[in-house]
Amino acid sequence: MPTYIYRRGNGEVVELTMSYAEMRKRQKDGKIEHAGETLTRDIAAEHIGTVPTCKGWPIWSDAAAVHPSLVPETRERMARNGVHVDFSPDGRPKFESAAHRRAALKQLGHFDRNSYV
Repeated sequence: MPTYIYRRGNGEVVELTMSYAEMRKRQKDGKIEHAGETLTRDIAAEHIGTVPTCKGWPIWSDAAAVHPSLVPETRERMARNGVHVDFSPDGRPKFESAAHRRAALKQLGHFDRNSYV
């Protein structure tokens, strides 16, 4: 269930966890009544830190994993197309850099909407 961030009049943060439907029902014009006071939603604060960060390369991708039985076939197909990728025994691809990741995702038929082109 999502957590929404609201602020009191003095700027103090109040985090409220509720379903999207409940938030839509309770919130009017970016404000919500809670515990006898009116709070204003801080959408920007909700999105701080949501962009994945990488502390370094290489990275192992869970989201781009293939079934372990498909690793040899996938590795060969990608190599034929010029992208050499190592896979873990459980099927997770190893990306060596951002450029390598983009090329590998393209070969796998994936894309990252939270990334640059």
